[in-house]
Parts: sequence; structure tokens; C-alpha cells
Amino acid sequence: AAAASIYILQTRRQRRSSDDDADARGSTRSSASAIDDETNYYRHLGVTEENLPTHIQREIYKERKRKAKVELISMKTPMYDNVYMLDTNRERMCTISMKKAKWYIRKGIAEWSTFKDDDGGCDGMDNNNTAEEGGEEEVKCIRLLFQHNKPNADRSSDEVLYLQSAKQNVCVACGSDGHHIRHYIVPYSYRTLLPEEYKNHMSHDIVILCPDCHLACERPTKRRMKDMEYELRMKLVEEDGAAAEMSPVIEDPHLHHIRGCAIALVKWKDNMPSEKIAGYEKEVREYLASLCNNNKEDERISLLEAKEELTKAQLQKACSVNYRVKNPNFIPGSEVVVRSLNDDGKKIEEFIIDWRKYFLATVNPQHMPTGWRVDNPVLCGSRNGDDAKDGLKSW
Repeated sequence: AAAASIYILQTRRQRRSSDDDADARGSTRSSASAIDDETNYYRHLGVTEENLPTHIQREIYKERKRKAKVELISMKTPMYDNVYMLDTNRERMCTISMKKAKWYIRKGIAEWSTFKDDDGGCDGMDNNNTAEEGGEEEVKCIRLLFQHNKPNADRSSDEVLYLQSAKQNVCVACGSDGHHIRHYIVPYSYRTLLPEEYKNHMSHDIVILCPDCHLACERPTKRRMKDMEYELRMKLVEEDGAAAEMSPVIEDPHLHHIRGCAIALVKWKDNMPSEKIAGYEKEVREYLASLCNNNKEDERISLLEAKEELTKAQLQKACSVNYRVKNPNFIPGSEVVVRSLNDDGKKIEEFIIDWRKYFLATVNPQHMPTGWRVDNPVLCGSRNGDDAKDGLKSW
């Protein structure tokens, strides 16, 4: 026993020291390797996986199932193509996807191009990013053949740096370049309900996470969403008195009673009084008769007149009745949250910035795109260059 205790203490010290070394190098162990280390740890003690406590076996099983699906849920192509858009003077405007670049070329409003000789190339650009034409090793660029509406802004500002810089196809948290998942800083269920100008052509709050970092971020995010929705829903209940809105389903008392009668007839008919059996059978017969359409008139009459005993299939049908029905007054949690913003630009801006801050505090990303800032604009500007609504700054 003493030898086993000493071995356990030494093993734990080694694991702690190895974890500290890994943190010092700026790397993070994946959940899969952690699970493997855990099973190896118990195996060293002479305990096989089958003899582990059920809660540990369950966690190991869940982790293996999740890892098996990583390739299915990951992005199949890189998120950023980093094709540069240049204006008529070959000054950098922004980076776009290859699909959008080919659209400009196909419409005849842009052409494949290169940077100006004194532009100095592109900082942080992948050397494999070559142009479509010419076969030379050069950055992919398209040059507009028309004058765009907005003048070039200060190239040193964070917003311009974000638009013009190349984005790395790595996890923004740990820098992994393996499987990636598109992560929405503002949860997708909220983002999809926001006005169009807050989501169209707005990729600032969509980043790359590896499956492990995505899972580590999603768990606290879901808890925060649940708490937020519950708090706002309670306010609705206090204001409107609509307690039913708390649940997406409500129980139909009549269907619940029919189900109870059918279950009683199946399980305890032999021990029930005859009058109770007759009453329950009448309730079940009336319910089954109500389900018969015009083509089954004979069956409906037979049920109501009790000419034959209820069959096992009929009783099973009544037992399996769904007495929980959709609540017509229920409002999904995402709608409750977005409605609380009242389409107020200032409230929406605070809402988005608050989620950006939460993402930074939760994930502590080390590889965010150049120029990404919490206080960057939250909505896309209009084509004609008009000021954004509610005086908000736009891209």
C-alpha cells in the first residue's frame, strides 16, 4: 500500500511538471490525449478500463465518440482565401474570398493584377498564395475597373488593418492548423435574428477554432445564454403574467387522462372494479372513435357501441398518445433576448461588444486576425456611403 501511494504521488508530480512545461511552451494538450493519459494512468495502477468507475468510463466513451466525428463537423475548405482587392490605383482595399474574386472577374468589373512596385507586398501572406494567371509566384490580387464610393481611409487604423491584412487559417486560441470549426462570437441563434446590416458582409465576429477549443468555449457560452434567457423570460412573466411562456410544451389534461386510463386497463384491469373498468373503457373508446375518419365509419360505430372488446393494439395506441402539445404562447429564448434589444442600435452595439469581451475572457485567444478589436464597428456601411443609423460607426 505504501509503495502504491508513493508511485501515485510521483506520477502526479510528473504529470504536473509536464503540464507546466507544455504551458510554458504555449501549447495545449487536446482532450483526446488527456483521455489517453488518464486511461494509461489507471493502467499503470493495474486497473483496466472495464474496471473503472462508470462515470469515468462514460466520459472516455463520450470523448472517443466526439473525436470520431471531428472530421465530419470540420470545415472542408480553408476559411480565408486572402485574395486582395485593389482600387484603380492598385492600393489595397481589403481581402476577399476566391469565390467573390471570380465573381468580380466574371462580371467584367475587375481584373487579375499585382501590387504596385513600391507597395512592399503583403505582410503575413502565405507564400503559396499565387495568382490565377501568369504562373508566377505572386500574391493573388484583383484590381477594380471602376472608382469605388468611399475614399481610402487611414491605413494605420485598426479597422483598415483588419480589412487589409491576410488572415491565418489557424485556431485563434491555440494556433492549431488541423481540423477547424467556424465559430460565431455572437451566438448564431442571436446573430441570425439581428437586422441585416449587423450580419450581411460582416465576418469580423466569425473566427476559426479547433474542435477542442470550440468545445471549451461552447460549454460556458451555452450556460451564459441559458442564464440570460431565463432572466429576461422571468421579466416577461412578471410584466405579462404569462407563466405558460416558460415551457415550449404544455400538457393536455384530457389526453393525459386518456393515456392514464389505457395504461390502467393494460396493467391492472384484473384487479379493478367492473364499474371502473367500464368507465375507463368508455373514455378510451370515445378517444379512439374521434380519430376515425369518414372512411372508417364502421370502426367508429363499433367502438362507440362496444360491440367488441378493446384489442391490445387499440390499448397500445391509447397508451402511446402524446399528451404534451406545443405551447402556442412560447417564445424561443433567442427571440426573447433579441426582442429585448428593441431594434435599438446602441443596445445592439453594446450587446455585440459584450459578447466580444466574453469571448476574449473565455478563450484567451493568441492568434486573432491583425486589427481585430473589441471596439471595431458592429455593422456594415451602406453602398452610398450614408451615415449609419443611430450614429453608429460602420465599416
